Order: sequence, then C-alpha cells, then structure tokens
Amino acid sequence: MRLGVPAAVALAALLTAAGAPAQTLRTLASSRQLHGESDLTVNVTYVAGRFRLLPAAPGTLYQMEMRYDEDRFTPVRDYDGGAGVLRLGLKSRGHVTLASRGDNEDAPTLDLALAPGVPLALTIELGAAEAQAEFGGLALRSLRYTTGASKSELRFSRLNPLDCDSLTLEAGAAQFTATGLANANCRHMKIEGGVGAIALDFTGTWRGNADAEVHVALGTLRLQLPRTLGVTISLDRFLASFDQTGFTRRGDVYYSDNYASARYHLDLKLESAFGGIQVFWVNSTR
Repeated sequence: MRLGVPAAVALAALLTAAGAPAQTLRTLASSRQLHGESDLTVNVTYVAGRFRLLPAAPGTLYQMEMRYDEDRFTPVRDYDGGAGVLRLGLKSRGHVTLASRGDNEDAPTLDLALAPGVPLALTIELGAAEAQAEFGGLALRSLRYTTGASKSELRFSRLNPLDCDSLTLEAGAAQFTATGLANANCRHMKIEGGVGAIALDFTGTWRGNADAEVHVALGTLRLQLPRTLGVTISLDRFLASFDQTGFTRRGDVYYSDNYASARYHLDLKLESAFGGIQVFWVNSTR
C-alpha cells in the first residue's frame, strides 16, 4: 500500500510542531453578497488550526471569519466574478513551523459559510487541522476534500439538489468520519486514507446507483450501510480482516444478500492493509 501526499504532509507537520514558538493571532472577517452568480468554483486552503464549514444565509456568496498568525500567514480573499472563481483561506510566508495548540482558546480558526443555492465546484485543502464540515444545504457539482494530520467530521445532512459529478476525499494521518454520503448525490466517489481510522456512513436519500473506490493504507475502515441498499464489494487486502456477515461471495466479488431485490446499488472497490474492515447494517436512512 502506498502512503500518499496527505499522509506525508501530515507527518511533516507533526514533526515540526514540537517546540514551535507562541503565536500572535489577528482576527479577520470578510463577506460578500450574491450578485446574480449562477455557477461558482471555490478553492479553500487552510494550513493549521480549527476549521468549520456551513451553508451561508440566503443572499450571501460567502462569509468568513478567521484568527491567524500574521507573522507566518497571509489571508486569501480573491474573487474573480468574470471567471466565477473564489479563493479563500491562508497562504504561508515562506517556511512555516506549525504550533500545536489543542483546545486552546487562542488556537487559529477559520469559520466559513458558502452560498447554499449556487452550484459549486468545491475544493478544500487542509493541513494539520481539526475540521467540521456541513455540506447539507449546499448545491455541489463536485467536491474534493484533502486533509493531512487531522480530525475531520464531514456531514451531508440534506440531499444535494444537484447530480454531483464526483466526490473525492483524501485523509493523511487522520481520524476521518463522513456521514450521510447518499445525500451527496454523487455517482462516483473516491476515498483515500493514509494512517488512522476511517468511518464512512452511506445512509441518506438514494436517488440512483453509485460506485466508490476506498483505499486505506494503515488503519481501520468502518462502513455503515442501509439494509435496503444492494452492495457489492471487490476486495484487495493484505493482513486486513473483513467481516463477511450479510454477504455472499461469488468469485472475487461479495454480494449483499438483498442485491437482486434492491432498488439502488452501491459498488465498492476496497483496498486495505494492516487493519480491519467492519461492516454495519442499519435499518434507517439516517
């Protein structure tokens, strides 16, 4: 199994965190109202701290509030209305040594809200961050979420009104949870985990069939699946356990017992090493 870029960045961040000097944090608030935007590409970059994402109030293009170390970072607030591209977050000033502050009230933070009614092609790149992201209420054409050394909780609490082209989630040395993935309304999903615990909850409102590739290098993978969903699993594992309860193997593929009668289907390609794959069947869609 390969250890991808997010994991390498995560480990580097952890190694440089020890002994970092104290930071002087500045607070910055920024927002913009909607002016007839019908489509938007959003790129968010955030190196370290606490990150929170929510849908914005109606009429708001974005609203952002952050606390950051002005000696090491420069805020990014770049909007190209003609191209429909919005860039937000922080960029570093040369070489950066990251300080780890845990739950300290003086920890760097970024609170971001995005327009709920505008179709979004959304990319989020986080470093050593503790993240909570609520995508329910956003209109997602595509989503790419990348994180390094972090604890990430992603929620899709409401059905995406658009047919999402692609969903890509990449986690390095992380504790990573994604809930309500059916509500993302994405036909193609790709999830990559480096080192840590990955929990994927495929409950929500299903509108069609989907496929997902899941790669976990060193860690555990927990899958939560609704009983009404037909599921296939193509498995490539090395020293990784797999609970086959609820599945029947046919050749190299595991089929859920209800596959033939299910209205919607999820085809999973799993790759795992040095860990375990756990499957939990649930009755409700949430």
